[in-house]
Amino acid sequence: MARLWKCRKCGKPHARRYAKCQTVGCTGKRPAPRQAAHKAILDQPYEVWAEAFGEECGVCARPPASRRLDRDHDHSTGEPRGLLCHRCNRALASWVTPEWLRLAAAYLERERTVLPTKEKAHAGRRES
Repeated sequence: MARLWKCRKCGKPHARRYAKCQTVGCTGKRPAPRQAAHKAILDQPYEVWAEAFGEECGVCARPPASRRLDRDHDHSTGEPRGLLCHRCNRALASWVTPEWLRLAAAYLERERTVLPTKEKAHAGRRES
């Protein structure tokens, strides 16, 4: 299915490949693309972010090495969260929630279950 845009003047839908309205007599143009709400916060200069959040990674507390820290924001609300180093920013997926992180930490810290070795698991089968 082709993606369509609607002319503001005549209201007729048109395929995206057309920049101008194809209706005879109409001089309408395709509307300008809208900027996503969460991108507006990223328009602020890096210096504003550094002043607000400090010049170190919000997770590992390392200062920037060879490049600036990444500006992190909540993808669902668009609210800024802080500055992260490249490594921490890539490790923190956009779908991760604080609740999920708590569950993941509990999983990693739980008591380990030791599986039986191959010899012990198959010991009863060898005698038959």
